[in-house]
Amino acid sequence: MEKPDFGLDEEPGGIVSDYSDGVPMISYALVDADGGILRAYDAERPYYSASTVKMGVMVAALREVQRGNWSLDDEHTVTHEFTSIVPGAGRFVMPLEDTDPGVGSPGDTVTLSHLLDRMTGVSANCATNILFEALGPEAVASPFLDAGVPDTGMDRPYSDARGLAEGYTNRATALGLARFVAAIARGDLLDEQQTAKAKQLMRNRQNPVIGGALAEIGARAGKTIDHGSKGGGIEGIAHDVAFLERDGETRCLAICTRAYGEEQGEAAIRALATALLGEWATAG
Repeated sequence: MEKPDFGLDEEPGGIVSDYSDGVPMISYALVDADGGILRAYDAERPYYSASTVKMGVMVAALREVQRGNWSLDDEHTVTHEFTSIVPGAGRFVMPLEDTDPGVGSPGDTVTLSHLLDRMTGVSANCATNILFEALGPEAVASPFLDAGVPDTGMDRPYSDARGLAEGYTNRATALGLARFVAAIARGDLLDEQQTAKAKQLMRNRQNPVIGGALAEIGARAGKTIDHGSKGGGIEGIAHDVAFLERDGETRCLAICTRAYGEEQGEAAIRALATALLGEWATAG
């Protein structure tokens, strides 16, 4: 009998990149509305976060709106040039393939609302970096610390090659991501108005994986699953984290994978989300 082809290289077993050591890994954390663990596996293993930590930029920006310092109508200038997190390293230009044409062209003027929509809806790196630079790293770190998840956070701009080489990384654990989303959903990090805005931004994400899978299962049973999420993917990394609400009950699930291809990682996330929450989505 032929050995099944799982799509993994023989040595060392999976995709090797700047973000993946080639050893296939999957971790997950399922928590309730208060962040209490319901199910978990290897949930405190550190991963490169990919785009999942853009949620911290979202919360930090909405906190500025909440304080009256910013408005959703405030104008920002589109740029693809940013300051490295490494002191004295100067500025770098984001590669064109890492930018989002939907944000606008360099020199265009766009609103904060537009930047938030592109950052959360399609995970635009340039929109994220514009806001990260305007906010500063301490403001972006603060929501994660306030949520009690110091193992998860955004330490450098996207495409900051010098920062990556110097060891500055964007990091996450499945448990940190799940508890961070739970803190957003229950309103611990923002006031009522901005919490509603944050959840709507997460609902508007294109092509949700966990939320999409559970919403499909629920719909077949006549149940409506309210969901919002953030994903993250780069070579050898595929993650997803979501809040899910049904009949007044909240679940938050984060799944992190390493060393799988994009399609493999997404398939694994969908399958695991279904196994963990399929019965919950259809109960009652």
